[in-house]
Amino acid sequence: MRLSEERIHHLANKMAKEMIRDGAVDRKVGTENLATLIAQVMINDLRREDEIDEEVRGMLARQRNLPPQGTGEYEAMFQKLKQDVAAKRGYPL
Repeated sequence: MRLSEERIHHLANKMAKEMIRDGAVDRKVGTENLATLIAQVMINDLRREDEIDEEVRGMLARQRNLPPQGTGEYEAMFQKLKQDVAAKRGYPL
């Protein structure tokens, strides 16, 4: 994951406080409960994207004449494949 779970929980807590303060969510829900729900959604989403990244890396590893990692050509291939895999899974990028 690109963010640590600690960072995710920190961001989720800030979001929950803002949502409750702005009246977007009923105070009865509670900041802690809302933050936990937000963090779980964020973690699940990041894990799904990690799974897609791993699948794409595997697809690229099986190809011959692959440009070196870190080059623009490799990154372009990676992003194109990632978009295709994500679209097949119904995952918006």
